[in-house]
Amino acid sequence: MSDETLRQLAAKAGVAPHWTDQTGAERAVTPASLRAILSALGLPADSDSALRNSLSMLESGMNAAATSRFTTARVGQPVSLPLSAPGGTTVEILMEGGAHRVVTSEEGYDGALTLPAFAEPGYHTVRTSEGDFSVATAPERCITFADLNAGAPGWGLAAQIYSLRTVGDGGIGNFAGVAALGRSAARRGADALAISPVHALYGAEPALFSPYSPSTRLFYNPLHADPGAVLPGELIQDVIAKFGLADAMAKLGSLPQVDWLAATAQRWTLLRGLFDALRDPACAAEASRTDFERHLAEASPLLKAHAVFEVLHAAELRRDPAVRNWRDWRPAFRDPDSPEVAAFAAKHQDEVAYQIFLQWLTGRSYGEAQRVCRESGMNVGLIADLAIGMDGSGSHAWSRQHEILGGLSIGAPPDYYAAEGQNWALTTFSPRGLAASGFAPFIETLRASLRYVGGIRIDHVMGMSRLWLIPEGAGALDGAYVSFPAETLFRLVALESWRHRAVVIGEDLGTLPNGFRDDLRAQGVAGLRVLRFEKTEHSYVPPEQWDAGAVALTTTHDLPPTAGWWAGTDIDPSDDGIDQDNLRAWDRGVLWGAFQNAGLVEGERPAPDDTDPVVDAAIRYIARTPCTLKMLPIEDALGIRTQPNVPGTTTEKPNWRHRLDGEAGALLDDATVQARLRHLGPPRGTN
Repeated sequence: MSDETLRQLAAKAGVAPHWTDQTGAERAVTPASLRAILSALGLPADSDSALRNSLSMLESGMNAAATSRFTTARVGQPVSLPLSAPGGTTVEILMEGGAHRVVTSEEGYDGALTLPAFAEPGYHTVRTSEGDFSVATAPERCITFADLNAGAPGWGLAAQIYSLRTVGDGGIGNFAGVAALGRSAARRGADALAISPVHALYGAEPALFSPYSPSTRLFYNPLHADPGAVLPGELIQDVIAKFGLADAMAKLGSLPQVDWLAATAQRWTLLRGLFDALRDPACAAEASRTDFERHLAEASPLLKAHAVFEVLHAAELRRDPAVRNWRDWRPAFRDPDSPEVAAFAAKHQDEVAYQIFLQWLTGRSYGEAQRVCRESGMNVGLIADLAIGMDGSGSHAWSRQHEILGGLSIGAPPDYYAAEGQNWALTTFSPRGLAASGFAPFIETLRASLRYVGGIRIDHVMGMSRLWLIPEGAGALDGAYVSFPAETLFRLVALESWRHRAVVIGEDLGTLPNGFRDDLRAQGVAGLRVLRFEKTEHSYVPPEQWDAGAVALTTTHDLPPTAGWWAGTDIDPSDDGIDQDNLRAWDRGVLWGAFQNAGLVEGERPAPDDTDPVVDAAIRYIARTPCTLKMLPIEDALGIRTQPNVPGTTTEKPNWRHRLDGEAGALLDDATVQARLRHLGPPRGTN
């Protein structure tokens, strides 16, 4: 088998046969990795004949747009369809808004049917003699914060939902806390509240609580539902009393960290009780019951499939607790369209309806929190977090098997922070499968994330251009970069941003393709500029030189808060051979010097335990930047030292468990906190 032919196939398929490591050295991807990745892309390469067939298929120019009858365009640019038609052909167009238009085609390249540019964005339908084509026509760029705020700067907070305390939350923060914090932040002048991902996890496996490892990104985590936003308070209290939950909920709610196993069990008891009570004909909550029953009757096939997965997953775990991956289920249940799965769903229709109830309750809670934020004065309101992928053992991978890259996981190549690279144990969409399906899975995912918010943060946004994909069973070093149709994906992001009037933020930290940040800026996607990373050779980038179109932050959930970093709470004393304390002392001096150069502080730098002046200076530093939107993690607003997540650790650190002290609605009442927030802007209603 020719390795050269294998590399040719890989290059044509968008799999880079070489990559450059953190030292600048070029490395070759092994033939075994190339074959595994190509196979996952639907291009077998395990023999000479398979290689020739796959190459022939690519070189024949099979047009995914012609197959899917879907293409994308930009406003103001001619639209070329994969059909042959001479210039002057009359074509009928149905605009997304319902208007009909008749246009005359232009002379196109190589005789292709070419239409005049569309003047308005939308999903427009082109009627042709060979059938209808959908043309997703995007605006030039996404909606930006400057668009929503008439060019004026603004700011927001970022918080982990589970960390927010409210009375009766049972130990897991929910949308009641989001609404309470949003109302309080809006009163202090905030225009946005960025929250941790709310993707659906696994109802039957409460130990899997990382918000960035979802079962599916199309639906939501019911543990964050706020029953009080949707159902009568009397109904909720009756259920709590009926099951004797009050004492346990109060105890769990008082803990400094989330006890996911115990709190989830209590939460499921409450939610199941609410479902049964709501469906009781004697229940007085007629409006809520009618709303839910309508939602149940109108449930989409996607929602029904997710509901069936949750019930089936729980049943298979009861049968064998070691079987958590649907690929290890009984064979008949591995196919979501099998008669056996249909029979199972019919037999367990009440449990399936309960899962749909959970999504209804969570969605209504989510929407209510956004309503509170907007009506309290925020221009954006909630900003959702879209994880880069999904767990290959989960709902999406089971119900939509043809859409995902089976046998591959997303990760990152080696860098100076992780010498062996990273494997995140997540999968994603197949780029070839996306094109063949008219990008429907990507559009559905965007809409699910944007449904109840005013903005979205796309995790690891460089995945829109390329992803480091690792064959199953291999190490992170054995991965390769796989290209994705970036222009098409960005067009769809811009179109959905325009349709939802929502801002788009891209997490562009780490190793980036050349020119990628420039591409983001042109797309209207705001990158992130984190103070800790905005360094020069001997200091920090002066605030006035920061990118105005990016979002400025003091820190992120994957880094120590400013107070924790200054105090050295992240320093591991077991790191042999590295004098971490002296290194941090040097770094403190560099940061304090940057604050002095910016005219923000005077005098000697504070001691490691004297963190408040440093937190204040860091906030004033990002406030001095031209960045139109500044986002302040709640940990820095409060001046605390607790890091939400330590990358590269699981049980070694209490990741995704820390809870904030005090009720969510009162967190910003302290005078010191309010003084910090005034560095970013005045309270709402003042000059």
